[in-house]
Amino acid sequence: MWLYISLLSSHGEKFTVKLYSTEIEHQMELINQFFVADFKMISAFLIDREGKRTDLPLEAFDGKPIADSMNNLTTEYLQVLNS
Repeated sequence: MWLYISLLSSHGEKFTVKLYSTEIEHQMELINQFFVADFKMISAFLIDREGKRTDLPLEAFDGKPIADSMNNLTTEYLQVLNS
């Protein structure tokens, strides 16, 4: 899955980051790292294998680690499916 992020640096420079990863947790952590580094996010979206775009809500990112929470949610979801 591809992640695209449009950002403004603290100097007002606009740029886009593009990252491919099979692990969505890594992509979400990257967005949080930019948040912590005090970049202003303009937009962020994912493009899946089929070319479908999913816009990400920027207000959901606060710089706090997200991977553990996503992994816990996945585990709980799988437990519900298996019961």
